[in-house]
Order: sequence, then structure tokens, then C-alpha cells
Amino acid sequence: MVLYMPSNSQERKMETPVALKRALLFLAEVLGFTLLLQAISVPIWRFLGNGFPAQLAAWLLYGLGAVILAWVFNRLQGRQGMRELGFRYYKSFWTDVWYGLLGYASLNILSLPLDLAALSDRAKMASQIIGWLSPSSTPRILVLSSVLVLTMGFFTGAFHEEIRFRGYYQGVGCQELTPLAGFMIGLIPFSFGHYFAHPDWHAAQVLATILPGIIYGILYYATRSLIVVMTAHTLVNWIGFYPPLVYVVTKSRGFSLVTTAGLGLLFLLLIFLRRNREIRVFVEATGRMCREKPVFGFVPGGLIGLVLLTLWAFRLPAVYSGLAGAILFGLSLVGKRSLPKADVRSC
Repeated sequence: MVLYMPSNSQERKMETPVALKRALLFLAEVLGFTLLLQAISVPIWRFLGNGFPAQLAAWLLYGLGAVILAWVFNRLQGRQGMRELGFRYYKSFWTDVWYGLLGYASLNILSLPLDLAALSDRAKMASQIIGWLSPSSTPRILVLSSVLVLTMGFFTGAFHEEIRFRGYYQGVGCQELTPLAGFMIGLIPFSFGHYFAHPDWHAAQVLATILPGIIYGILYYATRSLIVVMTAHTLVNWIGFYPPLVYVVTKSRGFSLVTTAGLGLLFLLLIFLRRNREIRVFVEATGRMCREKPVFGFVPGGLIGLVLLTLWAFRLPAVYSGLAGAILFGLSLVGKRSLPKADVRSC
């Protein structure tokens, strides 16, 4: 008796309709998540006001809202909860912080040209921060602005953005679709969403967020730890502030370039010393992610990412946003019952 064995092309043809349905249902899920998160954000900023302490509290509440919403979505979909969002150690807390530092070191070297192109625009932001503090001397400028930027870098950026874009978009996209799809779903709205979130930014500043988005996605796929990516993200916001700060304080572009070069040499040395250990983990993870079903990853991941990006430009009132989000999530929840049960993917 001769058994019929489908060819690879036939297997792909049989897999394509299911993959398409799964991608559409996942799109409904992440749209529901995003719209509900937008609905949550409206009362937070409306009641807390615009002062600096109030802004930090608002971003903290927004991040906690994202955590709770993502956890609820995961549990209702039959997935694991906090661990699958990245609330776990890759090795240990301080080892994960170390991996985040090495990820930032790699990013620092790769992004030097874009950082230099955006120097003047970032100097304007540094001037604004110094204006808030009204310091009386250069040491006070360095100390107070460092503390302020470190705090802001975590609460207004790394905390809520990594929970949303890496923990939920990329993490769940990796499970439901492919690792590359999850990577694209986190990358596109994160990087290009800065255009809508910061309309005063120059094009160089917006483009400078693409490379960090790529590095954060690789770090998250390699470790599945939010500690790693939050560390790298916070260091980008914090250490990246010093060259523009030097530019503002000294009024000299030359001193700023020297600061940039000095930091670059420091991190280049760090990469050289760890190239055969931790850095290799990132390189191998990148290869695995790009090899696994690239077409089923790049195309749906890119399209879903672009759809999510449009929500930055079109914002509904809170009530309509919440209602639409709940309906879309409900459709996703019901629709997945008609699909064959997917293998649990370890991302």
C-alpha cells in the first residue's frame, strides 16, 4: 500500500487558510486591547492633571492598566498570565539587568549616526528639562536632570511601552502567529507611533526610534524578560540624554561629540569583552526568529502592525473606544473556537 504524503507546497496551501483566519482573529484581539487601553487612558489624564508628579502618576496608572488588561485578555484566551507577558526572569534579576545593559551597549554603537543627526532636536528637549528645574549651577544641573530623566525614562517610556509593545503585542503575536510576526507587530506601532505621540519631533528623532525598536524586539525574543528590555529602554532614555545635555550646558557641539565618542568607546569595549557569551545569545535569537516561516511572519505581522499604527491617528471618544474594543475582543474569543487548537509555542 502506498501512502500519500503531501508535499511542502501542499502543506503550505492547507496551512494558509487557517493561518489567515488566525491572523485576522488575532488582529481583532489586539485592536480590542488597544481600544480598551485608549478608553482607560482618557479618565486617567483627565482627573490627574498636567503637573509633573501628576504626569508620573498617570503614566504609572496607565502602565498598570495595560498589565491588568493584558493579563485578563491572556486568561480569557486560555493562555498563561503574567509569565507569558514577560514578568519572569531569564536568569535572575541582576543577570537580566546585565543583559539589558549589554543590549543597550550594542544599540549605542549601532545608533551613533542617527543619534548625532538628532542631536540638535534632543538638545531642545534637554533645554526644556533644565528650564523646569531652574538650577543655579552646573553640578545641580547634572544631578537634578539625571534623576529627573532617569525617573521619566522609566515611568513615561520603558514601563508602559515595553508591557504593551513587547509583553503583549510581540509576546502574544509570537504565540498566536510566528516569532517574526510578533516582532513586526511590536515594532511598527512602537517606532512610527512616536510621530503621532510627539508631533513636535523632527523626522530624525522619529527615525531614530526604529533601531531601538528592533533591538528591544530581539532582546525580548531572546530572553522573554521585561526586565531585560526595560533596562535597555531606560538606559536609552537616560544615558542618551547626556550628549544633548553637554551640548546645552557648554554651548559646544565639539564637547557633545567627545561625550558621544567616549560613551561609544566604553560600550564597544563592553561588547568586545562579552562577544562570545551574552552577545551571542542575541545573535542566535535573531537567526531563529528570521528562519521560522518568514512569509507567515513578515506579511501578517507587518499588516497588523500598520493597522495598529492607524489607531494613533484616529482616536474615538472613550465610551465608543471601550465599546468597540469589547466587541472586537468578543469576536476574537468566539472566532477562535472554530479554529484547530494551535500548538503551544515557546517564544
